[in-house]
Amino acid sequence: MAPSSVEQTAKVFHNGRIITLDPSLPQGEAMYIVGDRIAAVGKNEDISAWSSRHSKSVDLGGQVVIPGFNDSHMHLLNWGQGMDGVDLVAARSVDEVIRLGKEYVQNNRHLDWVVGRGWNDEIFLKKAPPTKYDLDQISPSRPVVLIRVCGHVCVANSMALEMAGISAHTPDPPGGSIDRVDGTGEPTGILRENATDLVRALIPKPTIADLKRMILRAAQAAAALGLTTAQSNDLEGATTLAMRIEAYRQLAEAGELPIRVNLQATMPSPDDLTAYLEVRRSYSGLDHHLTLGPLKPYADGSLGARTAALTYPYADAPNISGMTIYTQAELDELVWLAAKANLQVAVHAIGDRALDMVLASYARAKGLVPHWTARPRIVHCQITRREQLAPMAALGVVADIQPIFVPTDLHFAEERIDTSRAAHAYAWKTMKQMGVHTAGGSDCPVESCNPLWGMHGAITRQDRLGNPSRGWHPQECLTPMEALALFTRDSAYAAHEETLKGSVTPGKLADFVLLPVDPTQVAPEELLSLEITATYVGGRQVWP
Repeated sequence: MAPSSVEQTAKVFHNGRIITLDPSLPQGEAMYIVGDRIAAVGKNEDISAWSSRHSKSVDLGGQVVIPGFNDSHMHLLNWGQGMDGVDLVAARSVDEVIRLGKEYVQNNRHLDWVVGRGWNDEIFLKKAPPTKYDLDQISPSRPVVLIRVCGHVCVANSMALEMAGISAHTPDPPGGSIDRVDGTGEPTGILRENATDLVRALIPKPTIADLKRMILRAAQAAAALGLTTAQSNDLEGATTLAMRIEAYRQLAEAGELPIRVNLQATMPSPDDLTAYLEVRRSYSGLDHHLTLGPLKPYADGSLGARTAALTYPYADAPNISGMTIYTQAELDELVWLAAKANLQVAVHAIGDRALDMVLASYARAKGLVPHWTARPRIVHCQITRREQLAPMAALGVVADIQPIFVPTDLHFAEERIDTSRAAHAYAWKTMKQMGVHTAGGSDCPVESCNPLWGMHGAITRQDRLGNPSRGWHPQECLTPMEALALFTRDSAYAAHEETLKGSVTPGKLADFVLLPVDPTQVAPEELLSLEITATYVGGRQVWP
């Protein structure tokens, strides 16, 4: 008799150490997988009884199995798109930005636009951003747009500004600002928040084939880091919505997308949200491989760009306190419309003033729409006041945090917001103690999406040189097991997928990672050099 299809797809993994993150069975030695699901976990001798002559046997050779990593907030397409442009992450000065830009122009003479990302004035020797005059040196005859590492600020050269019609007489757009030369109003080339759209809208749009290529290479790179799910903010406006979804859908339908993707959608207006809800109604998912996730609006900007909305002036810029993208009434309406459709909402809020706004919108929506059961989320949730955490817990808010931010931010945060306020920032342990659910992400390409680096940040709160020696505000450090859960079980919970992912549990999807050692038992600094052995999605090896 021919074996059944179930038997044909059965696999036994044995002789390993399985960290399940399932409290009912914390560890195992072997597991039995049928199709794309975990059927059993236990000791070698127990699982051997499940196998048959049709099962494929995989000897783990003592390797460690953990649940697949799940990044709760990143920008997969932006990461892939950035691989086409000028990579400015390594730049340590404006001069280096100019040099890298010129090299790119030399190697890409066929391109009409010069686009790049990754400059960070916080790590420049002279903490000053590039201006249009610097970018004119890269190319005076082609438009040049270079996006800051945070994605909330860009700088444009004179030609790009001229093409966008930006002059001394151009007013600041709602939710954005144009930096100007004091006394003249002349634009410096630096555009913040919604003002970046004035030039970004002019950059030639990629084709669906381009989008597929960008997504695929980023997804492959993510799989190599052990990611099995990316919750990715790649749907950014109604005009590109169909095209971006189609690119993802074609990859998933063809079986070419190596990891699972849950798409987050930045629909900035009620009309955009209406369009997204219509798409969701007609969309059918592809076997958990591609799903449409929450509305993801921006309430404020970034700490690095000083556009995060604070309730107090910046310590190093006392004339500003950041900016909000919406009025309270506008945000209230957007959240309410999503709640009526029982759509999950994940609002970007870095500053405490933005957090006040989001919590008010969530409380209002929950009062008006009792049937709204989708877990509200706050992405980043960096600069908080302790009195904000209890309301977060009461509302069932999930905080999508990025521990990998700390190795960078600890070097400037106290100067930016002052020492006393920094003591309550990035308050991960306190959040957990007060009943706030947390989930781990990277905001890639702002930072690397390597989850082991994220774990290191969560455990140590140190930079990659081990500074400060005890960690930055060490009372907020997480345990190694808490850090692992953050990027697995907790991220699954954030997306309402805890019954499908996040632990090595019978009945769940067979998404897991092999490592040579237990990442919760090694010295934390070893996480920075630790490499995974293999990544499995639905029981199928997708890397290497």
